[in-house]
Amino acid sequence: MRSAADVSWPAQAVYGRRDQTGSRIGQAFRAVARLILPVATLLLAFAGVYLYLDTAADFVGGQSSWLTVGHLLLPLCFLSVHLTNRRYGPSMAFAQVVVALALAAAFVTFAVPQLGALIPFKVVPQMRQAYAFAGAFLGASFISIVVFDGARGPRWWIAPLLGMISAVVLFSLIFYPTAYAGETDWSQRMMLHMELLAGLAILSLIPYWSLRGIIRPLPGFGGY
Repeated sequence: MRSAADVSWPAQAVYGRRDQTGSRIGQAFRAVARLILPVATLLLAFAGVYLYLDTAADFVGGQSSWLTVGHLLLPLCFLSVHLTNRRYGPSMAFAQVVVALALAAAFVTFAVPQLGALIPFKVVPQMRQAYAFAGAFLGASFISIVVFDGARGPRWWIAPLLGMISAVVLFSLIFYPTAYAGETDWSQRMMLHMELLAGLAILSLIPYWSLRGIIRPLPGFGGY
């Protein structure tokens, strides 16, 4: 005959496993819920870049007739990623990038052909440029997330500045040769765009600073 203690242990183990499974499911749902706003914000930034690709940046001047306002809105995308990194950490920030890029790719692949007759898309990038953008943004975001997380500390401006500079520089170095090599003289365009993005990266410290009081880090990030 088994003792009462022997009978009780299996039940406790089963309940323990159920509680552990329920806790994991709850954590998964909370992670998904936390991603909704960051992903939506990044998608809005992507939409801004796309919608203004046909608006010339005449205020820049010089030999930059190809430059548009959409090119200059790119730092908003990285700013969204850095704010997520500040709040939730690098894992959630990278998940934000992956999910947003996946949704954007699905929209371009499936929705644009169906909506083309209803919504006149003014600018439809070539697939080579679209793939180059996705790859460059993914690589630049990953590096900038690592840089931001490693540089976060009591000097609030170091992490976003280094993260943003590394993002825009790496994006330019990946995107232009991948998208335009063999088609046009892309090196001068890359250098001009990189310089402008670096300047905008410094200016992005202003909205980052203004949002620091609202978007506070969760416990475990030292308050930075």
